[in-house]
Amino acid sequence: MNIKELMIKVIDRLQYSNLPHSRITAKWIFCHVLDCSATYLIAHEDLLLNTKQISTILEMTERCANHEPVQYVIGYTEFCGLMIDLSPNVMIPRPETEHLVELSLKALKSIDTLSVLDIGTGSGCIALAMKHFLPKANVTACDISVEALSVAKGNSENLGLQLNFVHADIFSSNFLTNVETAYDLVISNPPYIPDHESSGLPKMVRDFEPPQALFCGDDPMSYYQAINDHLDDELLKEGGIIALETHSDYAVTVSDLFEKRQEYHVEMKYDLNEMPRFVIATRRPRNSSQA
Repeated sequence: MNIKELMIKVIDRLQYSNLPHSRITAKWIFCHVLDCSATYLIAHEDLLLNTKQISTILEMTERCANHEPVQYVIGYTEFCGLMIDLSPNVMIPRPETEHLVELSLKALKSIDTLSVLDIGTGSGCIALAMKHFLPKANVTACDISVEALSVAKGNSENLGLQLNFVHADIFSSNFLTNVETAYDLVISNPPYIPDHESSGLPKMVRDFEPPQALFCGDDPMSYYQAINDHLDDELLKEGGIIALETHSDYAVTVSDLFEKRQEYHVEMKYDLNEMPRFVIATRRPRNSSQA
C-alpha cells in the first residue's frame, strides 16, 4: 500500500468517527511515523509503505478515531516554534496561549533585566517560550502537579533552556515562600473552566486532558483571586506586569478585580476570534501618575 492509498483509508476512518479536522490529523500521523514534512507526503504519494509503518499508522488512527487528541498520540506539539513533549498529565497548549506569550513580550519591551514566574506551568510551554525569546531572563516555572513538572523538566532538558522549577500550590499559605517574590512578569494560564461546563466540551478535551489543568470548580474567579491576594506581599515589582489568560465569559470580571487596585493599569485583550481572553495589568511605580 502506498502513501496515497493509506491516506485515503485513514481519512475515511477519521471522518466516519466524526473527528473534526480529519485531514489535518491524518497528516500529523503520517508525518510523525514517516518522519517527514507534509510537502513530502504530496511529492511521494506513490511511495510504498512497509508493514511496520502501515501497522503503526493504523494503530494511531484508531486512537484518534476514539477522539484521543493526536498530540497525545504522537507525544508532542509545537508551541511558539518549540517542539513540546506531552503526556496525558499536561494540557495541550492552545494558539490562544501563544498569543498570551506574544502580548507579554510586547508589554515587556521596556524592561532589560527580567525575572519571570509562570504559575501552573503544565508542559512548561509558556516558561520555555519566555526563556527562548528572552535568554537572559531568570524564569521560574511552578505547578501543583509533580507529574506535570516532570514533563516540563524533560522539555527544558530537550530544548536546552534552563528554568527554575518549583512545586507549589497557589492556594497554599507558603506559596510565596516557595516561589519567592519581586518578579518583573507573572504569567499564567490557570484552570478557568467551571465544572458545570464539562459536559459541553468535546470528548477529546473532556475525556483525555487532565481535569486539574482545565476545571476551576464552581468559582471561575478562584485562581485569579489567589494571584491577586499574593500581590499584597510584593509578588510583583514596581513596573512589573501580570499577564493572564481567561475564560471569555469572565475576562471583564478578572479585569475588574485588578482594576480595584489603584496602583495597577489594566488592559483587556482579545483573541483571534475577537473574544475577550487576556488581562494585562501593570504595576505603576509609586512616583508615577495614575492617568
